Amino acid sequence: MRRFMTLFKKELRELVTLQMFLPFLIIIGIFVSIGQVVADVGAEQPTTVPVAVVDHDGGPHAGVLVTALEQSGLEPVMIDAEVSGETVNAALDEAGTTILVEIPSGFSDGLTAGEPQDLITWTRVKHFSFIGNTEVTALANSLGVANSAVAAAIGAEAAPGMSPQMLQQPIVPAEHVIIGERYAATPASAVMAFVSQQTTFIPIVLFVAVIFASQMIATAVATEKENKTLETLLSYPVSRTSIVTSKMLAAGLVALLVGAAYMFGISRFTAGITEGIVGEGAADRAMAASQAAMQQLGLTLSVADYALLGLTLFGGILVALSISIILGAFAENVKSVQALLTPMMVMMFIPYFLTMFLDLSALPDAARTAIMAIPFTYLFIAGPNLFLGNDGLVWFGIAYQLLWFAVFVTAAARVFSSDRILTMKLSVGRKKKQAAG
Repeated sequence: MRRFMTLFKKELRELVTLQMFLPFLIIIGIFVSIGQVVADVGAEQPTTVPVAVVDHDGGPHAGVLVTALEQSGLEPVMIDAEVSGETVNAALDEAGTTILVEIPSGFSDGLTAGEPQDLITWTRVKHFSFIGNTEVTALANSLGVANSAVAAAIGAEAAPGMSPQMLQQPIVPAEHVIIGERYAATPASAVMAFVSQQTTFIPIVLFVAVIFASQMIATAVATEKENKTLETLLSYPVSRTSIVTSKMLAAGLVALLVGAAYMFGISRFTAGITEGIVGEGAADRAMAASQAAMQQLGLTLSVADYALLGLTLFGGILVALSISIILGAFAENVKSVQALLTPMMVMMFIPYFLTMFLDLSALPDAARTAIMAIPFTYLFIAGPNLFLGNDGLVWFGIAYQLLWFAVFVTAAARVFSSDRILTMKLSVGRKKKQAAG
């Protein structure tokens, strides 16, 4: 055990270097900083959006429309101008806005006569960022409110005894969602949005952590072969199995730390983006409103669920490390490591993208069996299944990953127990060249 710990510390010292960690610290810092900048810029945005209004009508429905625009968060600036494609920029500059609404002459009379009327809008687009899109979104929302207000005014004239709300929305859906034996009165779209928000970035972090661990250990083995230090390591009076396990344990520990750091950086990034686009108060209210229904449906992760998620990640990392250490032993040099890892990365890409866009149960039996046979698949389905309470599948995935780990680590120990590891290499390009010669 003492010799194993000595090897383990040696591997950690070689892996945990400033050159290795500095890029990740910079990336995480950039994530956090960008999220904070977007949140600060969003907080500084005006709560009301000014909009120039040219009223050529002056009738009662035009007045209702302008009032509705104001009540929905816009700040109408009344101007008197003839608007065309050539003069609209001058009108917008005069009002100090980027949006202009033009109410045509005969607007009120036409609506009273039961004829739909055009409402002309001009929007000056200066950039295409999410923050810049808030003005476009505010206009679209306000026009919806104005439409309802004008419809209510028309309805009040046509049916004086009828509630305007009844005329506009005679059917009020009372949506319920059922998950297992639990149910809650909430829209299904809200449930889908909540779970999507909670699970979107988890697979990305898992993917990055496993790829990082694989490249790290394969490169470490290839570097030792290239620098001729592997012979010295293998001459130590320790078992080859201890050498393999110490390398994998050190790389797995570093990968877990990197994954946790990425999770922190991305969570701060997404929180800042959400606050910047919809506002901190609106984001908190939306989350609070949805969390009560989600708790009623059991769509919350407990400490035990997070522990299962961590075990799944660790199982996936162990499988990737056990495969990568074998592939690294076949590397001719450090430059060839990436090519040798490509097949394993493909086996990760397939379940990663399929689980992102598809329900695996909708696949044909043969395709679903093939996907579920890939040990990395359980990395990406663990989160959604924990939300659905399918803990049995998650436990099965962990056991399945450990089975593959046992198989590959046994193979890796056999590779390292032979002195052929010092000379074995895999170079497809060279074989092709020799065959051609």
